[in-house]
Amino acid sequence: MPSVLICEDEAVVALDLQFILEDADFQVMGAYPSLKRAQSALGTKTPDLAVLDVRLADGEVFPIAERLRAMGVGIVFHSGHLRQSEISDDYPDAEFCMKPVAPGTLIAALERLDARKSQRVG
Repeated sequence: MPSVLICEDEAVVALDLQFILEDADFQVMGAYPSLKRAQSALGTKTPDLAVLDVRLADGEVFPIAERLRAMGVGIVFHSGHLRQSEISDDYPDAEFCMKPVAPGTLIAALERLDARKSQRVG
């Protein structure tokens, strides 16, 4: 199954996301609460997909999103603050899930991204 990077600064939410993804047989690469820690992780591994909270402990996640997009990683923005219309112009290929997200909604978004990625590769 695809590997997924999680960027989420709320520990309980990060753990919940991790359990949801693992239950759906995704490989969780890690849950990072800050830009700094996520940037460091991306220096050693490249995930297939990412679930990104927009506001992290040390700033907004967009520098990570830009890096992931350049690497060809599918992105799900997971936010309680922004609406999809606020980021869809800059990230038209990304999925968006409003917090709190139902597990099935998140999994469906990741599966759509994974299918699109497979079509580009195949």
